[in-house]
Amino acid sequence: MRELLHQIHYSTSANLTVGECVILIVLGLLAWFNRKDRQWLPTAYSVFLILYITLLRRAPGYNENIRLHLKLWPNAGVWAGNLLNLILYVPFSWTSQRWKANRKRIVIAAFMLSVCCEVLQYITGRGMADVNDILFNTLGTAVGIWLAGKVA
Repeated sequence: MRELLHQIHYSTSANLTVGECVILIVLGLLAWFNRKDRQWLPTAYSVFLILYITLLRRAPGYNENIRLHLKLWPNAGVWAGNLLNLILYVPFSWTSQRWKANRKRIVIAAFMLSVCCEVLQYITGRGMADVNDILFNTLGTAVGIWLAGKVA
């Protein structure tokens, strides 16, 4: 458990600085507080957050083959990455569920967004394309939809 927490801390600190976190939180709060006038804004922010974390802030130059095999529990580092991928898509599905209630379309949209992110990571060299990411992003979408249904 300690190793898993260390890997989560390492993965998040390697991806975002404190300043970036503050800016992203402020933007998220602005989107959330304006959701009554612009119901689409929290979902648009969630997509921006996904693209920012997975593509925009990464430098190009990561050249590795696409991982086409599942790695569900080989070590704490991979498990931490899978957990963070799951968490990344929960806000997208939660806000989408509040805006448009078609759950099937939300899962399909999240799956397509995840595939697009992985393809762009491969093409631009801004990360490593991995089938695990697609799987756990889609699972995160299902969790977000489930949570939105439970809270509503």
